[in-house]
Amino acid sequence: MDAASKTVSVVIATYNGSVFIEEQLASVINQNFKPIEIIVSDDGSTDETLVLVRSIAKNSEAPIRINVNETNLGFRDNFLKAALSAKGNFVAFCDQDDIWDPEKLERIAKYFKNPNISMIVHAAASLDQSTGKLVKFTQGIRSTGVKPPLSYDPWLTFFGFSIVFRRELLYLADIEARFRDFIVPKEKIAHDRWIVFLGQVVGETAELSLPLVTYRQHATNLFGDGRRSHKGKAHDPIKELDDYITATADMIAVIRDLPDETRAAFPLFDREKAIHFFQRALHQLQQRKQVYVSRDKRRGLLAVVGNIRSGVYRSVHRDAIRWRSIARDLKYCATRS
Repeated sequence: MDAASKTVSVVIATYNGSVFIEEQLASVINQNFKPIEIIVSDDGSTDETLVLVRSIAKNSEAPIRINVNETNLGFRDNFLKAALSAKGNFVAFCDQDDIWDPEKLERIAKYFKNPNISMIVHAAASLDQSTGKLVKFTQGIRSTGVKPPLSYDPWLTFFGFSIVFRRELLYLADIEARFRDFIVPKEKIAHDRWIVFLGQVVGETAELSLPLVTYRQHATNLFGDGRRSHKGKAHDPIKELDDYITATADMIAVIRDLPDETRAAFPLFDREKAIHFFQRALHQLQQRKQVYVSRDKRRGLLAVVGNIRSGVYRSVHRDAIRWRSIARDLKYCATRS
């Protein structure tokens, strides 16, 4: 089956998005490579969002399916539950307030014929609504190419609007039972972090360095360019480490429970290798925690030195030294009595 015969479903989670939804929908409808459907899942908007979407749907070249949630799900569950109804071979998450380049799906579709690829990600252009400034937002993508499984930091994510993935990822594990978010521990793991986690475990990732979406920065963004912009000033490093430790242990449990049939859809899936990868990451977190629970500055510094010697500060995905982690742990020790 060639790329042209593969299909894409676009999933848009909306909530009071009337200011931007018309422009965003137009940019999706006018794609050179047409989506098989656009699923708009509204989470209880009280503005004109649904009125606008229904009006656009009447004349849309691409079929628009509209779902209105009976109760507010929050964007995480809204995206994932809407995606479960998708019919396309691939699924593209789409925020309500961005603008897609008309070539986005066309360029991504070039990778559809590769059975080893589980997801495709791309760079973006970040638009500051207050200043009109447009800046390339790389997300760490340096060049266009394909990366093997387990090529990313275990806790890395790409923004949802930049991810297109094989629909089969949605059925590997129960979305209702997914683990807590290591960034926002009160919530289940976000839709984009969940898909990136599963995607890099079971297959290759195609990266495109082209900015294929204009990502708006404005006052009502849930997240900005920084993935931690929502955090308050209070910071408990031990609790943060515990949150990461818990989430990473749960990642290992998910991998163990992936069905044996996973390799039928994702030929490169290697369960033992993936478990080992995340076990190493978990061990590193546990060893770093010893720095923070040490009784005094001296013991903390000795723990840092021991971690350096034993390779705790080397990333599991590319064996590079995590200088920022070393600096952070040393800073914590220096401020202790």
